[in-house]
Amino acid sequence: MRRAGAGRRITPGVLIAVALGLGAAVLVALQAGRGGVLQAGDDGAAVAGRVATGPARASENLVDRIGAMWSAAARVQQLERENRELQTWRELAERLAERNRRYEALLRMPVNSFGEGADIERSIAAQLVLDSGGPFTRTLVANAGAEHGVRVGFVALNENGLVGRVVSVGRRTSRVLMLDDYTSRIPVLGESSRVRAVLAGQATRPPELISQPYQVQAPRLDFIVGAQDLREGERIITSGDGGLFPRGIPVGVAQGGRDGQWRVSLSAAQRPIDFVRLVPFVGLEAPEQTLTADAGPPPGVSSSVAVVRREVMTAPPTAPTPAPRPRIVLAPRTDGAAQPPAPPAQIQPEPAPSGPPQ
Repeated sequence: MRRAGAGRRITPGVLIAVALGLGAAVLVALQAGRGGVLQAGDDGAAVAGRVATGPARASENLVDRIGAMWSAAARVQQLERENRELQTWRELAERLAERNRRYEALLRMPVNSFGEGADIERSIAAQLVLDSGGPFTRTLVANAGAEHGVRVGFVALNENGLVGRVVSVGRRTSRVLMLDDYTSRIPVLGESSRVRAVLAGQATRPPELISQPYQVQAPRLDFIVGAQDLREGERIITSGDGGLFPRGIPVGVAQGGRDGQWRVSLSAAQRPIDFVRLVPFVGLEAPEQTLTADAGPPPGVSSSVAVVRREVMTAPPTAPTPAPRPRIVLAPRTDGAAQPPAPPAQIQPEPAPSGPPQ
């Protein structure tokens, strides 16, 4: 039996190729051995360095982390402080924006809302504070006084309607009497029906500053002239009678009660009363206050006033009282014959008085 491959022969070329391959492998192995030793040495040195410097680096990392945490906590506190300040500024900005809106509403009030004859150019804007003291029951204190030009009698109103009237003035503050105070009496009229009446306040107790500070009681209409013409929901304005208020300021809306009494829902009470305009008003002067020299009636006009002269009446003269006639007594004659009658005596009449008796 013949072994496989027994007849094959190894040629010189194959031997040369094998020899070259073995030489290359040896060279590669030698180079690899040198590089491995060097790399192993470097790796060992690096490990030894890391082991030696490990605690120092760990401590440095711990300190850095603690410092970063401290800085983060301080930053958080700073951000919280800034947030609180921003909240404060936000609230202040909201209050100022609300105040600006109210002042703009006051400044943009139409001219006819001030009534006829009000001095709008000298009006003063003020903020009100509810007050339960003073000589009246329902009053408001304004932060404007004599130094700002406020005087007694100024009319207080807001963008909705009439609020009241200034009754006392201090150096920097003034007191406004509200319309619902029991002592408040204002002449008003219906805008459509022209019905005249007196707006009488009904509040007899001070305001409750905690629970109901701005609850305004509806005033009553008294002394109504032509009440049958007054209509439900009719707008009520000031009539200007008496010269205390201008004519035409909005007051409220007429409302009939079940008891037959008319009341007025005040326009100014539609929202909290805190901003007003204090407006000066001077009523019409009476003719007697500005008298002029009397030049007589105009030409061609006769006066219908009769001039009555005072005369002294004298008593009529009285007739003289006649003197009594004397009696004539006949004396009897001695011879028995009748004595003839004597002639009648001459009676002189008394002179008549020349003038009236004193």
